[in-house]
Amino acid sequence: MKLAAALTIGLAAVVSAKVSTEACSMLISKQIVNLYQSGFLGSYTGRCEKDDSGSGYASGYISFTTANGDALEVIKMFSQSANYTGVFDKYIDTLEKYAESGSGSTEGLDGYCDAWLEASSDLNFYPAQIAVANALYMNPSLQYAGKLKVEYAVSRAVLYDTAIVNGAGDDSDGLGGLIQATNAQFTKKATGNSGSTLSINGVKVDEMIWLSKFLDVRLSKNGAGDKANVDAYRYIIDQGHYDWNPSVKVPGPDGKMYTVDCSQLKN
Repeated sequence: MKLAAALTIGLAAVVSAKVSTEACSMLISKQIVNLYQSGFLGSYTGRCEKDDSGSGYASGYISFTTANGDALEVIKMFSQSANYTGVFDKYIDTLEKYAESGSGSTEGLDGYCDAWLEASSDLNFYPAQIAVANALYMNPSLQYAGKLKVEYAVSRAVLYDTAIVNGAGDDSDGLGGLIQATNAQFTKKATGNSGSTLSINGVKVDEMIWLSKFLDVRLSKNGAGDKANVDAYRYIIDQGHYDWNPSVKVPGPDGKMYTVDCSQLKN
């Protein structure tokens, strides 16, 4: 469901970025998304495996896939870096074909995961992944968050996570479409206790009431395969943990509780 977009972030800019320029809550948001996408905290950039949902190979710290083209975008950006060895060159034509058609086939990609693991030893590979994740998912989700004027980290994290799972587009399956479908549910004032009020269709709506409805809409669109992810965010909301500094406890996809802080992800 994800669609690749034109990348506007240069690799050099990402390499020079400092962790200190990013708020703790945003780092935690990224880690929570990583946990639900790959089952790991931190930045497991060398991970690569066949995707059970039919998206080809899923690899890297947010499970870039060969079917939707974001893995290809990572590879293209990485190939521009200094000392690139050509480790992915033989896969480019096949990856472009699958990205264009949305195919989850892995035919012609023998050794792809070995190549991904090999590339992960290059210090330029992680910044390439960050650049693509930011350009395709993080930055668009923050733009939507700004338009909605959400105040809390949990809301920004849900929007980012949804951009990765559903894509950041305005189609009915994408983040923009899900926001529109959620907003359509509110025709009168919805009062809550979160301390933050959004203006939706000219009426005041409590931020956590809106976010809970958004998760309902997302789950109805994505189905049972998305339930564990959605339930984890519901847990955070139910606990009243709307902002995260210096840490937050969340249930992982394995059912265990994880304490997530700013120390486990570089940027």
